[in-house]
Amino acid sequence: MSTPAIEVDLGALLPADLPDGREAVEAGKARAAGIERGRSLFCRENGVESEREWRERARAEGFDCTCMNIGLANWPDTREAIGRIYEDALSRGVRPPDRFNLIAERRMGLPKATRAEAPQETGPALWTEQDWHELANTAPIQPEAADNTIGGPGSVENAVDALQVGITHIGVLSQYSWRWPYWDDEVAQTMAVLEAAGTLAAFKSEGVCFDTYLEDGYPGVFHDYANYVGWSMLERHISEQLIGAAYSCSWGGLTQDPVVKSAVTLALHAVNPDGVPAGFVQGDTIGNTPDFDSNMAVVGADVLFMKMVDRRYRLGGAPIAVPVTETERIPTWEEVATVQTISRRLEEYVPMVDPVVDWGQIEAMRDRLVVGGRAFFEAALQGLAGAGIDTADPARLLLVLKRLGADRCEQLFGAGEPDEAFPRGRRPVLQTDLVKSTMRRREELLAELSRRGTEDAIRGMKVLVSSTDVHEFAEFLLASTLAAAGTEVIDFGINRDPEDIVKAVIETDADAVVVTTHNGVARSFGERLMSELAAADAGAVPVFMGGVLNEDVEGSEIPIDVRADLNAGGIRTPGTIDRLVEALVEHRGGGVPA
Repeated sequence: MSTPAIEVDLGALLPADLPDGREAVEAGKARAAGIERGRSLFCRENGVESEREWRERARAEGFDCTCMNIGLANWPDTREAIGRIYEDALSRGVRPPDRFNLIAERRMGLPKATRAEAPQETGPALWTEQDWHELANTAPIQPEAADNTIGGPGSVENAVDALQVGITHIGVLSQYSWRWPYWDDEVAQTMAVLEAAGTLAAFKSEGVCFDTYLEDGYPGVFHDYANYVGWSMLERHISEQLIGAAYSCSWGGLTQDPVVKSAVTLALHAVNPDGVPAGFVQGDTIGNTPDFDSNMAVVGADVLFMKMVDRRYRLGGAPIAVPVTETERIPTWEEVATVQTISRRLEEYVPMVDPVVDWGQIEAMRDRLVVGGRAFFEAALQGLAGAGIDTADPARLLLVLKRLGADRCEQLFGAGEPDEAFPRGRRPVLQTDLVKSTMRRREELLAELSRRGTEDAIRGMKVLVSSTDVHEFAEFLLASTLAAAGTEVIDFGINRDPEDIVKAVIETDADAVVVTTHNGVARSFGERLMSELAAADAGAVPVFMGGVLNEDVEGSEIPIDVRADLNAGGIRTPGTIDRLVEALVEHRGGGVPA
């Protein structure tokens, strides 16, 4: 495959005074000399020095590992939940989870000195040395310091804290693409990530791994699974060749088809020359519905195939069974425990089902993805080098990819053949499940809106669309549907602060604001947004919010629905995109939206 022509000035994406990333890596390695690495309760009880050693034992001996995500309203509640889940498994006669991912709130990605003043979101934060100690010693389940540990400007402090208590899988590299609340210094963020990664690299021989979760980065909005594989090769190249850290590639949450998921998992393993076990394979998060009972079918099919792949090919991975309520809210500890038990019981069915699966078909799909992934990887490195980017400097490589963005990465380097019939100008080697489901939903919405004849009623209406978090496809579905329905969409992107949105409203003279949110800040974000609009004399601009409209409140283990509070504060919550369009029509006509 030929290297694509570069249609953007890539050099202009980098600041002239960007420090050398190799120096940040070396600073991290020097820092490691002063760190006394701890040993977790799990490692002590199982006689291993690291989680990687345990996974390699599982691979060699053929036993199954499992993982869970956990992150309740605060650390004390989360700590209690971990202990209860462990005891629950023992009481049911199943082996407890081998590991858990701490789903910490976004403030943890900021430097410690700025965390307390940042907006609180859903999830726990670790504030003290005792909190970190308890993370690794509450129960013999190995923690990963996952969300918001490495990736943001607070990466160095988090890496040190995690290593000192015995955590040996630390992430999440893909979250480098994120923006943290009220933080816009991308250079400082880049250097912090590289210094933290250098610190991990110093402990590579002791089993410490630098984890990623592909869907939290640009692959989460890629259209082609082959480009997932290629992106993992880019991250592995940066981690292993340029930094010297052991790269552990986790993925999976945005794929529903178990056959496709099996093939992608195998493709990612095929481009993993050192065989570093994946931290986890995330369970399906897009196949669930508000019918919690029916979601049990999703758990069964998804987990069974993940376990068959892992055992058959000796991957040493750890599938995550997704609680059936996760589509609506943060699950309770009981709900996490329930699907962990289901996951363990499904291990009994692996030898029954495996012999009748057409693994040859899955392996052929794997092979196509590997070829496509290598094409993406080579095109990216060659294209960047050809544009004058120093691809031996991890800072320049990371930052130029971050600023290039997912769309242009696929357009320029994608594995698929050029084809203008597809949104990013290439025919995917294997189209992603999320793109298929999103586009199908978009076409259904447009057909319904066309039937209602709403285009003329809101044609030319300027609607600013944004998101409070990283859920880009929700924002894309909103923006593209509203544009097709006749509005002039101002796509303000993801990870925005209220003040930024208000500034954009003033500058663009927007007629309405639509915000999608999934990170548990609906009420506080909405209140701040309305206050800032009023202060800017833009209080008459209507605001609509959708997504997961809940937030933590004191005294409740799980976030509560805050629609009533939003409505009382003047924010409309239509619930669906078609009802949002109805509300926009009514507003323009002088009515009061429902």
